[in-house]
Amino acid sequence: MSRIWAVAAGIALTLSGGAQAGDRPPVESWGKPGVGFDQYRADAVECAKIGYFRDVSQDEPAKRFIRGFETADNGLNQPGTPNIGAWIDSVQRVRPERQKRDLHRIQVGDVEQCLTGKGYRKFALSRSEEKRLAAYPRGSEARHRYLHILAAR
Repeated sequence: MSRIWAVAAGIALTLSGGAQAGDRPPVESWGKPGVGFDQYRADAVECAKIGYFRDVSQDEPAKRFIRGFETADNGLNQPGTPNIGAWIDSVQRVRPERQKRDLHRIQVGDVEQCLTGKGYRKFALSRSEEKRLAAYPRGSEARHRYLHILAAR
């Protein structure tokens, strides 16, 4: 259960990294005024499971990834000396990191839709709240409780 809660916190709390601290947008989380800690935690876990356990095999980024690597491998398995350079070029055309980011956006979208459906709304932490949050180890009970305080206001 703690693994799913860590995934929930990771998905629900998006850190955007800019070139400099002043350039980056604030940390965002999800809140619902008056929500109790147990309900907050149950909702986070329930919504995180939707994104975490999503079958991405039929999503376009996954299909592009698979097709691209199959094409690359088929080229590599042709008779004669394998052309590693052509294989690398073929793999780079797949843009695996982009496909991974696109799949992640789909999963996060599912989580956000679930949270929105439960009455939660995104909010930005102030810089002082971000600093205090950073003092708590990721996945710790204290961090979850601090986020809850911010979320329930």
